[in-house]
Amino acid sequence: MDRLRILLIAFSLTVAQGYGLGPGGSRPVRTVETLTQWGQLEFGFPTAQDRENAQSAGNLVPENGTPIDVQAQYLANGKIRVFTTIPRFVTGIPYTLATVSETQARNGPLLQPYPNYSWHNGNGENCDKITSAFRVAITECNQMWVIDSGIIGTTQHCPPQLLQFDLSTDRLLHRYRFPNDTYIPSGSLFITPNVLVQDPPPRGSCSRTMIYVADVSYHGLVVYNHQTQTSWRAENRYMYPDPDYGQHTIAGESFYLMDGMFALNNDKRNLYFHPLASASEYAVPLSALNRQENWASGPEALPEEFRLLGRRRSECAASAIDGRNNVYCVTFNPIKLFVWNVNTPYNSRSFGNLPAKSDELQFVSGMKVVRTPDGQEELWLLSNRFQKISAGTLKSDEVNFRILRRKLDDVQGGVFFSNDDDLSNRLVFTK
Repeated sequence: MDRLRILLIAFSLTVAQGYGLGPGGSRPVRTVETLTQWGQLEFGFPTAQDRENAQSAGNLVPENGTPIDVQAQYLANGKIRVFTTIPRFVTGIPYTLATVSETQARNGPLLQPYPNYSWHNGNGENCDKITSAFRVAITECNQMWVIDSGIIGTTQHCPPQLLQFDLSTDRLLHRYRFPNDTYIPSGSLFITPNVLVQDPPPRGSCSRTMIYVADVSYHGLVVYNHQTQTSWRAENRYMYPDPDYGQHTIAGESFYLMDGMFALNNDKRNLYFHPLASASEYAVPLSALNRQENWASGPEALPEEFRLLGRRRSECAASAIDGRNNVYCVTFNPIKLFVWNVNTPYNSRSFGNLPAKSDELQFVSGMKVVRTPDGQEELWLLSNRFQKISAGTLKSDEVNFRILRRKLDDVQGGVFFSNDDDLSNRLVFTK
């Protein structure tokens, strides 16, 4: 046993030496790689006339665009299709759901509208189109769910909706408009869909699907049952922002953002969540959320089902869970990519820090775990410099937006190095 412990410590010391190869060509340390980046978003159009029309209508102001989410899809031909969302926080965004093309423009890769340009609702006049897509989720059914807030700026032009696309044909399979009793017009903001397919392929038909949607500004959760095409609302005090964490500091710059319910993950048993303005993580059983009758008396039913798991040192934004129930997130101050397994206590002794460059991981607003064709899992991240956007100091000649990726084989193999201050030279095992 002592010999094993010595070997483990020796291995961790080797890993600690850097992000590249260790002495004597030892195995490389996994780190986060930047796949693509922008100084300012580059919007592509089907025709030059479409671009000219967008400009004349005030729908093309490239400096107004901020990408929020990322989702990768591995195609049968070996290529990767990458989606991103550009919510309409302000006007000047010609389309709000896009793919990242291989064509390079002056400030970064050219975006292309998804599923096509005609789908996008530039001024909120047509609610059968996409008004403001926040985040997406691709399922094992080769389908993508999109949450559309229906809001441009602060105006609720259309009801929030879920859109389901078949990724084989890029055609709409289903549209669900949320009823009035699930949101507050111009008060709610639906931003995050978390999907659980209860009857996945190859045996299932993907009809028994539950989607959990975060309402960030009216501090609630909406549950959608795709099979019955019904939805209901749940609220709890844990979904509210913590005023002690309303000021955020990233890379030495501070801003205020009192966002509530933000990140959602599930392990088929529990929904794990946190507000943005908080350093706490919470959980609620899916068995409680999934029964519509539990919420018949009102959205604040079952307060005893919600529980505090623990606290971090800092806030974090988007998060994601892998197939081994490891949850990933990037803290703001200090900027660190950490991992926690749901089968362990939520505290610093159970966290592991993964090597990453802090200047590349600032405000990580989008994060997904993606399965490759050979069954491996990868972590995909979208980072932006929200602290500069908030302060109005963003410069287009600097890198402001990045899409990044990290393989997870070392974490899922059961061991990785943690360089946390109080975990020096200690190996953390996932369960």
